[in-house]
Amino acid sequence: MFLAFFIELFFLFYRKNELGIYLSAILFSGAGLFMCIYPYFLIKNNPKIATELFLESNNEHYRAEPKTRYYLVGLFVLLAMVFGLWLKFYIDKFPIDVNQSDIIPFIDDVFLKRWDKSIPVYSIYDGFGYGPFHPNYMPFHWLGFLISFYASFDHRWILFLIYLIAIATYTHVLLRNFTSLKRMMFLLFLPFLLVFSILESQGKDAVHTIEIMIMGYYLMLGLSLFSKHYLVQASGMLLPLLSRYSFLFWLPVHFFSWISSQPKRFLGVSICGITLLLIFLGPFVIQTPDMFVGFNSNYLIAALREWGGQSWQQPGDNPFQLFHGVGVASWYYKLYPGSLVDKINAINFSLLLVSLLTMISLILLTPKIKKVLPANLFSLLSLKFMLTFFYAFVTIPYLYLNWVPLVISIIILSRMAETSNLNDSEV
Repeated sequence: MFLAFFIELFFLFYRKNELGIYLSAILFSGAGLFMCIYPYFLIKNNPKIATELFLESNNEHYRAEPKTRYYLVGLFVLLAMVFGLWLKFYIDKFPIDVNQSDIIPFIDDVFLKRWDKSIPVYSIYDGFGYGPFHPNYMPFHWLGFLISFYASFDHRWILFLIYLIAIATYTHVLLRNFTSLKRMMFLLFLPFLLVFSILESQGKDAVHTIEIMIMGYYLMLGLSLFSKHYLVQASGMLLPLLSRYSFLFWLPVHFFSWISSQPKRFLGVSICGITLLLIFLGPFVIQTPDMFVGFNSNYLIAALREWGGQSWQQPGDNPFQLFHGVGVASWYYKLYPGSLVDKINAINFSLLLVSLLTMISLILLTPKIKKVLPANLFSLLSLKFMLTFFYAFVTIPYLYLNWVPLVISIIILSRMAETSNLNDSEV
């Protein structure tokens, strides 16, 4: 499983498209699928020691010795300093530039300035070359940047802050589940290894997008699945739900699993989740009731821009964003007949179809799978499974979009149990 994770890292950051658009994409996505399928067969073939393979929930009390805690916290601080200094280097090197990415300028010009001027943030906007449309970023995609807006510092430090908070929570969970310092240090290094790989090979993307923040949200989601507290689990799901909806097809799988085996938990988390959703989304809906009308109407325009190639490319060159060896967009570009619009519509339909089929298949297989896997682990593995397919078929396969599924791989690896440190707390 660790090898599969490093294969994901290898083909996304260090040797992308090394084996061409077909084999590279197959190996990259195949490694991701292995991460979420192999545990099922591992536990199925070893039923007597199933509880020794993966932690089913978090312990209620620290198990690590005070000295161990100090060493681990020291490592966290050291790695956080490296992360901060490295990020600062790229922040200074690459100023925010709308020609590189319009994500942060869009957040600043539309959401933050409208909020500051008491203008409904989701009212019709006409700008950035997309024509009139409702701004389509959900609240947690931009609310955190109000801190940097009013404190007058670079918005990109919010990415650092949120991802670091997520890793701090992850460190806290490690200390509650393991006793081996070496094991905890290795597991703590993994989320930093991921962000260091991003800075090493895709530093410009790191400071022109907000994907590091989204990684923090998904890290919190993965951790929350193993908490027994309803509010923690509801909050974990709300972070990505109100930022980006790539995991939306997973929610029915997750909730169906709970309805059958943990109805009380399903009810508690649902009540907490709906309450939080009303608090954070309700005011915007009341303010702009038609905010979801044409929410993604500008997506085809953006897709056509990328599928048509970059302005600096020669006519007839393969579109830069499609040919990195991840996802199948390049396959549709090469093999599907018709115009660019036909190709884009075809992959959009395939994305919807694949997402629905994986969702329905997992729901139908839930009773069988849960005879082998504990509920929390099933939710985590099914999340990785569906995200792997979703990002394989995404219309514009920006490399930075694929950072998120690797965060889930880290959570999967962090749930592998110590043989001498079994978790016997209540799920």
